Amino acid sequence: MKRRLLLTGAPGCGKSALISAALAGLCRDAGGFVVLPGRMMLPARELDEPGARRRGREPFSAGRAAGYLREAKAAPFAVFDELGGEALADAGYYEALVALLFAATPIVGVLRERPHGEGAELYSLLGRDPDTLILPTTGSYDINAAGALRHWTRDWALGGTF
Repeated sequence: MKRRLLLTGAPGCGKSALISAALAGLCRDAGGFVVLPGRMMLPARELDEPGARRRGREPFSAGRAAGYLREAKAAPFAVFDELGGEALADAGYYEALVALLFAATPIVGVLRERPHGEGAELYSLLGRDPDTLILPTTGSYDINAAGALRHWTRDWALGGTF
């Protein structure tokens, strides 16, 4: 399985639910962040805590997101939900994202739908990368995406000990 697995699909279709199910109980050491409803951020390492998704830790900011991106380089793997969006216009965020993408850190997450402007460059960069799989999904009931996430989890989050 490729080092980076990024799901795309319609908003609200269940991409995050698929990732959460595949990584259940494994996020304690993960780097990265998730963006929750109301534009609240939560460090990925807190995803396994009871009720974590119902409470955001802090309002989303490109500066803090860039910090999570930089910290993720030292983690065994990183979880991101959502990569892209208006944060790409922030030079610090974009620089931290590109640095992480060129690091050895395995990444699983959600990539916002093919954007225009600055986001199109990121999508194109990732689309050409031989170690990145951008997987369109219909969401929660997509058995192909669930299977890819199981393989990614076995190979990268569990280090082949599935």
